Amino acid sequence: MSLEKHTMTTSLLNKPFFSFFLHILFLLLHIINSSSFFALAEHTSSTTSPFGNNNTEAEALLQWKASLDNQSQSILSSWVGNSPCINWIGITCDNSGSVTNLNLAGFGLRGTLYDFNFSAFRNLFVLDFHNNSLSGTIPHEIGKLTSLFVISLAENNLNGLIPFSVGNLTSLSKLYLWGNKLSGSIPQEIRLLDSLNQLDLSNNILTGEIPYSFENLTNLSLLYLNQNQLSSSIPQEIGLLESLNQLDLSRNVLTGKILNSIGKLKKLSFLDLSRNQLFGPIPSSIGNLTSLSKLYIWNNKLSGSIPQEIGLLESLNQLDLSNNILTGRIPYSIEKLRKLSFLGLSTNQLSGPIPFSIGNMTMLTVMFPFNSSPMPPILTHCQTRQRLKDPPFINIPIIHIIKAKPFWVF
Repeated sequence: MSLEKHTMTTSLLNKPFFSFFLHILFLLLHIINSSSFFALAEHTSSTTSPFGNNNTEAEALLQWKASLDNQSQSILSSWVGNSPCINWIGITCDNSGSVTNLNLAGFGLRGTLYDFNFSAFRNLFVLDFHNNSLSGTIPHEIGKLTSLFVISLAENNLNGLIPFSVGNLTSLSKLYLWGNKLSGSIPQEIRLLDSLNQLDLSNNILTGEIPYSFENLTNLSLLYLNQNQLSSSIPQEIGLLESLNQLDLSRNVLTGKILNSIGKLKKLSFLDLSRNQLFGPIPSSIGNLTSLSKLYIWNNKLSGSIPQEIGLLESLNQLDLSNNILTGRIPYSIEKLRKLSFLGLSTNQLSGPIPFSIGNMTMLTVMFPFNSSPMPPILTHCQTRQRLKDPPFINIPIIHIIKAKPFWVF
């Protein structure tokens, strides 16, 4: 029986088709083994390389450098070779040799971000291009920098929209895009940046509304949207940002009333709502902001009386309510603002006497219009008593006192 099997096997091996089949089988096994070997070798090489993503990052940096103008390339003359962690200006790396910080603030670089390969920098922690002359739009690919903690593209010549891909930067703590020519609306995707601590989009050409979705940014301590063309009302949800320390919405086209919810921002030390078109009364809840040092609501259309609760802001150093339609008397509670060095109440419709106790505010600097009548005796304790032909500018630390019938008012 075994002889018969042996004879059959020998017969099969001698057949051309079966011999060809075995040859193909052995060849496939060889290819599979070889592929596994090279894959293992490649994996071992990538994990043991002392330079990590160094070569890819170096190529990306050199590619971007080549896209800049000649002067900028000269500034980055140290960017040569393939080791950005060794003496490349503005570059910081981690222990694995991967770029973590790219700090080129104030270098005077001219060019765009179009040739910047964002996907090459998986471990980038800080990107600071503040105060250069970069132009063009912010590429959508910026959303690939998912490890970013800080990004500053402030004070450049960037234009166009803020890309909605910024919503991918969920590790971001600080986002500075101020001082550009960015336009369009603020993307709703910013609501996804729930780790954000500081957001500055000021001094651009942004339009539309302040997103209601900002209510998600509960870690925000600084929000600057000033000097844009935002035209909505101030959303009530902004009162949910209870970590806010500084809020600047000035120099927009904001309308509507100052809502009571503003009084929930008890950590605020700086609040500027000036140069808008806000109307209605100053809410009494303003008295809850006991940490306020500076309160600017001048140049709006606010009406009604100054709330007595203003006297609760005992930390207040500067208060400007000028250029509104405020009526009634200066509240006597204002005497409690002993730290006040600047008080602006001019160009309103206030009437009645100046509270006698205001003369005890020895930190105030007082100036009078040139053609005013003699100074009221109660103000003789104030630091400076001068006469001016014209009303002072807002950036001069003074009080502008005007004469209203039949009494002295600010």
